[in-house]
Amino acid sequence: MQADELKAENAEELRAEVAALSLELETLRQKWDGDLDRVLREIAYDRQRLARLEHPKDREPPPTELAHLQRIEKHLKDSSRHAASFAELRGLLGVSPGRVSQLVRKLDPQRFEVKRSAVDHKARVLVLKRRSSL
Repeated sequence: MQADELKAENAEELRAEVAALSLELETLRQKWDGDLDRVLREIAYDRQRLARLEHPKDREPPPTELAHLQRIEKHLKDSSRHAASFAELRGLLGVSPGRVSQLVRKLDPQRFEVKRSAVDHKARVLVLKRRSSL
């Protein structure tokens, strides 16, 4: 009978060890699932950030920016020489010189052109190009 008792004791020890290992395995699975979710979420955020960096023009400009661009275009159309210095645009819009440069870069280069002033070669002038009659 000792052999049966020894077998029963070993079986109980093995069951306890299997239960402990099953619990540890379940804990590791939950941790792994949590880590996997976190990594996948970070990858998705990174892809969104990269898409915004790669295609910045796909985004709709804010309403204030649209209003500024429309005011610039209207001012140039209404102007007799169809041109305005950056300083003049800055005064018209009430923005910083850097902001004027940013706005000018967003204008269509086929319709607008930046030139140097004939009077002050450091000053820049935005010109509305004439359309050809073709």
